[in-house]
Amino acid sequence: MRHASSRKNSRKDFFVLKKSEQDTRITLATPATATAAVIAEKPRLTGLRVNLGIAEIAYQGKGQFLYFYKRRGTLKSGALTIDRKALIWLGLAVVCVSVSASLTLWKKRQNAVKMAFAETKTGVGGVGRLESGKVITDAADITGEVAQFEEDEKIKNQLMGVIEERSAESKQAMQEANKVQKLKYKVKPGDTLQSIAKKYKVKPESISGSSRLGEFQDVSVGQTLSIPTRDGFYYIVKKNERLANILQAHKVTLDKFMTENEHVNVDLLDVGEEIFLPGAKPIMRAEGWLIPVSSRVVTSGYGWRSWPRAAFHKGLDLKAFYVPVRAAKSGTVTYSGWLGGYGNAIIVQHDDTYKTLYAHLSRRHVAVGQRVRRGQVLGRTGDTGYSFGPHLHFEISKNGSNVNPIKFLKGLRGRSKKR
Repeated sequence: MRHASSRKNSRKDFFVLKKSEQDTRITLATPATATAAVIAEKPRLTGLRVNLGIAEIAYQGKGQFLYFYKRRGTLKSGALTIDRKALIWLGLAVVCVSVSASLTLWKKRQNAVKMAFAETKTGVGGVGRLESGKVITDAADITGEVAQFEEDEKIKNQLMGVIEERSAESKQAMQEANKVQKLKYKVKPGDTLQSIAKKYKVKPESISGSSRLGEFQDVSVGQTLSIPTRDGFYYIVKKNERLANILQAHKVTLDKFMTENEHVNVDLLDVGEEIFLPGAKPIMRAEGWLIPVSSRVVTSGYGWRSWPRAAFHKGLDLKAFYVPVRAAKSGTVTYSGWLGGYGNAIIVQHDDTYKTLYAHLSRRHVAVGQRVRRGQVLGRTGDTGYSFGPHLHFEISKNGSNVNPIKFLKGLRGRSKKR
């Protein structure tokens, strides 16, 4: 590689041949001495050099060329002789290639001009599909080219997954199809609110809110439910209610609301008018926690304990000798069955945050999927599983992590109350 300062005078980078009167061998000489010899002994073009960046070619006259290049930091050179006949053939080849390329470009230009001014032009930029070497001379050729181009375009769009532009009518039909719809469903034997919601791929609250079910009301056979085709529920406007207050209470933006309720007059809502609140849930009344058994005595608290074995106790043991167990808070039963060392157990889901566990039961009165209200009897305490006498093991989890039930249940007595 040459330095930038040497590029201004490339003749100093390489060597040239010098004919010595005493020695006819080809020797290397410095550029200064070689230049004088070339001017004195050789024709006008002798000494002409062409620098190609990675190599340099020098003409020495009489069809002789020297070439120089660097390889791995070493300057290398060689000689090449081309007679007059070879030069003539090389020139003819260059001329033929140039003429052929010019004709090809001219034909493509003619096609482009004809397509650009044709009345039937279509396609990208009004050019259409051009075939190399073919000049379009009449409208029939143009029509054929356009048809072929459109077919090619369709195939390309399919391969690329491009959605073709739809007409205004088809766009409107798609918008109508994407709008929420209210379906009717008649409850069959074995149905639960959860199973129906799973079938229609919506949340249970969407069905209970749209069907005006009570907060903890379960479905019954033969009952007709209203089911929206997406999450959210149909709301009935009450007296003196304003749209802004309804949307704020249910955390729904005006843009989302208007997407599903284009027919609604936002400035004036009629009493009894039905509107759809996308993504919203019915507002449940707040309720406190209930001690699940009549006894308020804690026999073993939350935390580390050494008996009956050294382990962290994740709940409370409440004194309860075969008495009814009640739901500490309203919710949905997510488990009802045998749970290893916990014996007969029931788990209830309360909204999206809390779950409660009722363990060591002797009887279970609820099934999975059943909605239960606060204070409803779930079963009866007992001595099943890893237990040393009848009692209730009670746990509360918040967002998947166990918490101390003492913080939620008020009025408990006994040891570990302050833990």
